[in-house]
Amino acid sequence: MSNAPSSTPTISVIMANYNCEAYLKGAIRSVLNQTLANIELILVDDGSSDGSVALAEEIAQQDPRLRVFSGTRFGGPAPVRNHALDQARGEWIAIVDSDDLIAPQRLEHMLEAAISTKADIMIDDLAIFQNEGEPDITTMLDGDLKDRPGRIMESEYIKANMMYGRGSQLGYAKPLIRRSSLDTNNIRYNESMRIGEDYDLIVRLLSAGARMMSLPEAMYFYRKHNRSISHRLDANSLDALRAAAEAAMCQPTPHAEVTAAHAARLKSIRRAIVFDGVIEALKQKNIVRTLMLFRQDPTVLPLLRLPLLGKLQKVTGNPFARSDEDLTAELQQLRQQCEA
Repeated sequence: MSNAPSSTPTISVIMANYNCEAYLKGAIRSVLNQTLANIELILVDDGSSDGSVALAEEIAQQDPRLRVFSGTRFGGPAPVRNHALDQARGEWIAIVDSDDLIAPQRLEHMLEAAISTKADIMIDDLAIFQNEGEPDITTMLDGDLKDRPGRIMESEYIKANMMYGRGSQLGYAKPLIRRSSLDTNNIRYNESMRIGEDYDLIVRLLSAGARMMSLPEAMYFYRKHNRSISHRLDANSLDALRAAAEAAMCQPTPHAEVTAAHAARLKSIRRAIVFDGVIEALKQKNIVRTLMLFRQDPTVLPLLRLPLLGKLQKVTGNPFARSDEDLTAELQQLRQQCEA
């Protein structure tokens, strides 16, 4: 483990890593190259078997702002991030994945916006790119949020996280969070969740009264590749999502629109579970099982029109692609600077 920074950092960036050696150097460098220098990067490894820990420790020897914690198998991003939160010393917490990249000005711009708008949670737009082949960038924000800064209310955030929903999928956003909002409300990641853990954390913060704002600027570059777990759905992950949504329904709220949004999200998850069963039944050529599932929820039938059913796990990303030459150029420059 490297030495801690000599001063209290303004922002603690937490990064979970598991066998991400191929992309880790770029992710680390993109954080350490921020225009806001008073930061720390806490990297917690989840029992990797590749050379990623050695790579991180080598970089930490040159920059003490990087602190590396390894030697424990936590079993998923949520417990890893909770361990990172326990080590964090900053007034703000930022989440960056170990296979992604962030623009050099990102943390500075987000912090300035959070302070000026008195936000407890700040998100920016997210540029999604396929790692293989030529960059094919899509962005996350849609509608009004795409064009202007705005406040995101609890019910709006929930509605923007429906399974197979249209529009902004805000659960993919990587937030900047005021540390006191987490500590005052004793909120940490739900360790039963393997996907959707960021959404679950933020919706509980919003329920506790946190103020959430967005910036339309795309400064986070989200890499999609075959080994990424964040866009994969399986039965266990769906069950954890369902359990979290059911727990949210049990929480008292004075706002009818929040209750309605939770109910709609739970319905969308249950629909996704049935659809997952349909796909498995079709793969097994079990026509009887397939028909029974269609009878259970006929609304899953239109989902069969989704492209690339053989790669269903990748459909959960933003479906609204837009060509952006500036973002593509910035991505290429970032990769040259950080991944060389």
